[in-house]
Amino acid sequence: MWRKAAAASLVAAPIALTVATGVDPALGIPEQYGIYRQHPGAVQAHSILLHWAWVLFVPGLLGLLAPIRQRGAVLARIAWIAVIIGLTTFSALMANDFVLLALEQTLPDDQVRAVDEKFLAMSVTVAGWQWPGLIGWGLSLILTPIAAARGRVIDWWTAGAALLGMALYFAFAISPVPLCLLGPIVMIGAYGAAAWRLVRPRPAGAEPDTFGAFRRAFGQICLYAAPLSFAIGMATVPDWSGDLADSVAKPVQTQVSALFLHLAWVLFVPAVLAVAARANRFTQVAAGVAVLALINFSGLMVGDSADLAARQVLDAATADRVAEALGGLPAFTFGWALPSMVFSLLGLIAVAVGAAVSRVTRWWTAALVVAGIAAFLGLGLGPIGVTGPLLLLAGFGLIARDLRRLPVAEQPTPTPVPA
Repeated sequence: MWRKAAAASLVAAPIALTVATGVDPALGIPEQYGIYRQHPGAVQAHSILLHWAWVLFVPGLLGLLAPIRQRGAVLARIAWIAVIIGLTTFSALMANDFVLLALEQTLPDDQVRAVDEKFLAMSVTVAGWQWPGLIGWGLSLILTPIAAARGRVIDWWTAGAALLGMALYFAFAISPVPLCLLGPIVMIGAYGAAAWRLVRPRPAGAEPDTFGAFRRAFGQICLYAAPLSFAIGMATVPDWSGDLADSVAKPVQTQVSALFLHLAWVLFVPAVLAVAARANRFTQVAAGVAVLALINFSGLMVGDSADLAARQVLDAATADRVAEALGGLPAFTFGWALPSMVFSLLGLIAVAVGAAVSRVTRWWTAALVVAGIAAFLGLGLGPIGVTGPLLLLAGFGLIARDLRRLPVAEQPTPTPVPA
């Protein structure tokens, strides 16, 4: 099931990237403000498709790395972290397109520029989002094909085509059609071939599964790190009283809180994958849905910094109008925001319950996770808001303990495809 889901993602991601690139209304136009205002429908289609392209690349590339055992394991470890931390963060940066559209629909160009420049000058946001996102994006798309070829999951011709497609996309992404489509089209062919090899596994060799051991350890650490980061993010929210003036008065704290909340949802991705690897089919399906939702949900936290930038430049009433305009964009609301939150929280519950049904953990441990989600939704912000994350830390921490007690022999071993 995992191989088929990853293969489907490898096919769908570059197709979405191709369509997103082709409908970009700003192609071939020097960077300026006002273009989004003139083409609101095309901007929304471009931004949501581009966001989903990078979202789908995450499970696709993780699935391409999964069959690696010892050969290529060093590169695979670096690529694995780059995909989870970097590529996921990069997909969140597409939210800035929606923010710019909301700004342009509400403000004249000079104020749009002032808010955008304020946002791009935020040190914590740049260092915590933009740098890791760009670096992780590059490392993911470079190292993953090389590691997969080195591990004999795909052949070197396929890896070379994937790298060529990335290079062409990087060089011509904002060029006019059809030049901008060269990279994505080459990537469709390359990753389509990789997907075909992924769903046709052959027996693995006798080499030890060192990369599998790394993934299991990484996932178990994240079962602690994700809710802990969640707790830090909730504890540092400055406007817990509901007064947005508090976030403006403490801009660094606002950005730090948003960053830790973002990292929390990102780190839940390998955490739920680690649980699902030991559980039943229901848990694996729930984890797959949760992974996509968590990637989307993590990206929403960049909105805290964008809203902060608007409130630092504009008066409160105008900033509220911008926020309302952003919430009124249907592609953002229904294609990103609402599904991500609903399925992230339900997915975490389903994974914990599935682990209990599979006897990976006990029922009362799953109950702690359910209580943590309920507390997060019901208790609000402020010091009391840390209750939910702490309950999740207890629940998922106990699941991590139970996973460590399972014999290694019970863990499924991926099967690489010899070149």
